[in-house]
Amino acid sequence: MWTRAELKDRAKQDMKPFYWYGVLVCFIAGILGAGSSGGGGSISAGSRSSQNSYSGSGVWDEHSMTIFLIILGVILVVMAIAIVIGIFVSNLVMVGKLRYFMDSAIMQQSAGVGRIFFAFGGGHYLNVMKTMFLRGLFESLWTLLLVIPGIYKHYEYYMIPYLLADNPEMEWHEAFQLSKEMMAGNKFHTFVLELSFIGWYLLGMLVCCIGGIFVNPYYEMTFVELYWVLRDQVMGPQPSEPTDQNVYADAYYREM
Repeated sequence: MWTRAELKDRAKQDMKPFYWYGVLVCFIAGILGAGSSGGGGSISAGSRSSQNSYSGSGVWDEHSMTIFLIILGVILVVMAIAIVIGIFVSNLVMVGKLRYFMDSAIMQQSAGVGRIFFAFGGGHYLNVMKTMFLRGLFESLWTLLLVIPGIYKHYEYYMIPYLLADNPEMEWHEAFQLSKEMMAGNKFHTFVLELSFIGWYLLGMLVCCIGGIFVNPYYEMTFVELYWVLRDQVMGPQPSEPTDQNVYADAYYREM
């Protein structure tokens, strides 16, 4: 059985040769919507009661309704754009980011910042995009039923991005099944492992509210270590060399 201390110790050792490149990779991935943590905001609008804005009965007049519909339309367009970017760009960058940490740890040097775009080349794009889309879709559908089943499925599907980073040609149903097997009995422990980084991120917030970016490589490498442990438990020991069936793409990304 793995322990948090063991995973974190391995992560610290593995990321030493490329730590600052890891910071850069996480920063770029975050800009592209594939950060290790995300947040949301809400937009609220209010208006001062006036004769021009409301009638005596509290019903909006035509001018107020027009403004409301314009604002609503802008919000919906922005949300639609964000969803499209998430499906076609951010999800693939997330997989590429994980591939970067895997290969860099094995090589004991930076695999090249361009590795975060690994899933866009070598004929991997459609399969990775489809599998990650289905992961998000199924999580959303389960969450619509009840919050608890959604959280449960989130952790059941937790290893899908890691499996795709390791083998981008893996069929979606195989990735779902393997993730389910890997996370069996490990969901709560993974949740606790996530919580163990809260202190680091809070400390990072004290550094001009940007210190968290220096914690990200540590976080990402720790969960790559977790993936390796769970993968070997389910699938047996795997080759400890960076592999890519597209040799040209591998050389290209390493040079970047």
